[in-house]
Amino acid sequence: MSNTAIGHTRWAIPDGYIPAWGHGPEPAMTSHEGLSILNTGDREVEVRITLYFTDREPVGPYRVRVGARRTNHVRMNLLKDPEPIPLGTPYSSVIEADAPVVVQLTRLDSRQAENALLSVVPFAG
Repeated sequence: MSNTAIGHTRWAIPDGYIPAWGHGPEPAMTSHEGLSILNTGDREVEVRITLYFTDREPVGPYRVRVGARRTNHVRMNLLKDPEPIPLGTPYSSVIEADAPVVVQLTRLDSRQAENALLSVVPFAG
C-alpha cells in the first residue's frame, strides 16, 4: 500500500520547559515534555532536534528515527546525546526531518497535586 507522506520537514516550538521536579509516582508522573512525531510516509525518517536557550549556544542535534507509517513518542527529559536537557530552564526547539512528518508537543507539569497537561501543534515552516 503506497501512502503519501503528510506534514512538513521543519517545525519550531518556541516554548519549551521541563519542570525540575514533580508530584506523584515516578516515572508515570514525572514532569516532562514529549514530542509525538507521526510519519505517514513509506520510508523511515531521521529527525534532528536542536535546542535554543536565552543565555548559551544551541545544543544538538538530538537524533531520533520514526519508522515508515509509524509514530514515535519522544520524552524530551530522557534524551541524553549530545547532553541531557536541563530541567527548570526555558528553551526553544527546531525539529528537522529528512521527509515530511507531523509534530505535536505535550507537557506534563506535575509540580502540584492537580497536574496540568498542555498539548499544542508547533509552527510548521
